[in-house]
Amino acid sequence: GGSYNPPRHAFDLYTPRFVKGKGKDKMGVCPICIEDVERGGEGKKLWLAMKFSAYNYHMQYSHGISASSSYPFSPPIAFRMTSRTAHHKSEKTRIKEGRCHKCLKWVAVEGIKDVEVKVKELFWWKHAATCHASTTIQGETDIFEGDEVYAKLKELGPSAAKESKKR
Repeated sequence: GGSYNPPRHAFDLYTPRFVKGKGKDKMGVCPICIEDVERGGEGKKLWLAMKFSAYNYHMQYSHGISASSSYPFSPPIAFRMTSRTAHHKSEKTRIKEGRCHKCLKWVAVEGIKDVEVKVKELFWWKHAATCHASTTIQGETDIFEGDEVYAKLKELGPSAAKESKKR
């Protein structure tokens, strides 16, 4: 079910393409998860609440997609390893940091606990969500898979976004 929800533009990775419900019951389907595995998705229809930020949280922290730019967060511009004093034996003594293109700070890109994590990029994406806004690294391009879907959207050009808004 659900109704078509036009994206801001043809290459918008953030906006849910289908929504259902209203107000506090409004939900959107994740446009990344619904894609086939071959195209980088999970091949499943995942509905998330819009009103209580579940959708926003999922897009930012499961996929690294910025709500403001509708594109992936820019990666760190450099990495370094920093020594730290471990307080417990289950903590790391060295931690990886990434340099932010916007604030130029070194930001921890991994947790201090010496355990396997589900989403390795989570620490970076949390920083990016609060710092980057809609900025990207100068010259950063080529974020899309050059498949037949991309070729068709590219062929349609700017009219693809305008047509989707008319519906």
